[in-house]
Amino acid sequence: MSRVDRQAVLEKYGGRCAYCGRTLTAGRKGDTAFQVDHLHPRYLGGGDELDNLVPACQLCNRYKVTYNVEQLREQLSLIPSRLERQSNYRLAVAHGLILPTGKQPKFLLDGDQQ
Repeated sequence: MSRVDRQAVLEKYGGRCAYCGRTLTAGRKGDTAFQVDHLHPRYLGGGDELDNLVPACQLCNRYKVTYNVEQLREQLSLIPSRLERQSNYRLAVAHGLILPTGKQPKFLLDGDQQ
């Protein structure tokens, strides 16, 4: 992908991850450089057209793998119930270190400014 195309992808969401909304950088090695993600995964037939490409932080892109956006949302919504089974999580909640919100995942690409 050309630098011009990568820059166009980065600018689509104002230099922020299309999923979590974190600020991204064009990046050099060692930076928190953004990754180009396919909204509709190539694995599921998605193409390399600019309208199918979004900027993503490494954490979101690695978790998304070959999920489409709704599958990612579903997987993220399962995380709290998985955490609740862990004693460390329950202890942190009991001591007020973690505050469960009950919120559902919202993405910057949904138009939800975070």
